[in-house]
Amino acid sequence: MNRNLTVFAVLGLVGGFASAQSSVTLYGVADAAVERVKGATSTVRMASGQQQGSRWGMRGSEDLGGGLKAVFQIEAGLSLNTGALGQGGLGFGRQAYVGLAGGFGAIRAGRQYSPMDDIASVIGTKTYDVLSVVPIIGNGDYNRVNNAINYLSPSVGNTTLQLQYGFGAQRDRSDASPDFGRLVSANVLHASGPLTLGAGFIKVADADGTAAGKQGKDAVLLVGAYDFGSVKLSAYVDQEDKAAEKLKVMGVAAAFKLGETTVSVGAAQARNVNGSAGAMADDARIYTLQASHNLSKRTALYSHLTAVSNEGSAALGFNSPVAGSNSSGIQFGIRHRF
Repeated sequence: MNRNLTVFAVLGLVGGFASAQSSVTLYGVADAAVERVKGATSTVRMASGQQQGSRWGMRGSEDLGGGLKAVFQIEAGLSLNTGALGQGGLGFGRQAYVGLAGGFGAIRAGRQYSPMDDIASVIGTKTYDVLSVVPIIGNGDYNRVNNAINYLSPSVGNTTLQLQYGFGAQRDRSDASPDFGRLVSANVLHASGPLTLGAGFIKVADADGTAAGKQGKDAVLLVGAYDFGSVKLSAYVDQEDKAAEKLKVMGVAAAFKLGETTVSVGAAQARNVNGSAGAMADDARIYTLQASHNLSKRTALYSHLTAVSNEGSAALGFNSPVAGSNSSGIQFGIRHRF
């Protein structure tokens, strides 16, 4: 009897020691909404992940000693209205990486967000946000990057640096587009009390993937925000160098806190939407109105309204918008974190 108790005690100590050295967290978001979108036609439908992308994932770390840790994260996107996997059906399409972290910062390898997308998230990257309505490079095809190595610096003076190299599609050098998807991206983020300032950069060697040679793209995004307590003001400028004429997006927003409710309004202009030297009147104006009410620390009700006014040859918005026509979307949803 005493021997059995001793064995169980030893096993308990070993288990406690192991759990103290490593940790794994299961987490997720369940988000669903009903929306009406107007573009080429008007459609009422359900949508998933509108305030936050619906997902489930695991993240964890192991203490290796001397201030060094092994870290990992795997995260799968979900469509709540159908039960399908997100990101084109990838098993862990949102994130999948492993790395080391310590006093030097962190180095991670795998599928990860681009540093450019991290800066865009300061302003907002939800479906109804300006930087999603306008197809900027860092929050479109390259918001997440395959085959990527990221370095994240420690915070120095409330400022962090992030660098990323993406190996691209890793095609054979004899392919017509061997550099498809290969990129470099970086950001600098300063967060000190109510003030947030950020700058992001991304350069894609070949964004086409079929035409011979390099069809490069690059972009720069600057953001700034100041939180006064009851109201938070933000502004941003993005410039995309991907064609004869540079697409530029400029916007401002204000978020008002009313107890457990936050109401946000924003306005932006997109210039040279088509990026063609011969295009005439291809600007667009985007207006946003959003509200979110916390029922608890994990559950919220929300509503988003976005309206797009397109000039003659611009076609931004929802539901296959028609060039020169207005487009809009309105939705009501619920988001729960676990």
